[in-house]
Amino acid sequence: MAEFFDMGGFGGYIWTSYGFAVICLGWLNYASWRNAKQAAAHLAKLQDTNRSISD
Repeated sequence: MAEFFDMGGFGGYIWTSYGFAVICLGWLNYASWRNAKQAAAHLAKLQDTNRSISD
């Protein structure tokens, strides 16, 4: 099992790269979710404003 994690002496680089990639993908997922939530809230606000103007 230790040989698997060592990966021929490059384990430190490989596992660090995997960790960094997971962190980046997690951050992109969170940022996209947050942006979509803000856009939906902004759209709802605009729709409410439009309804009050047309009434």
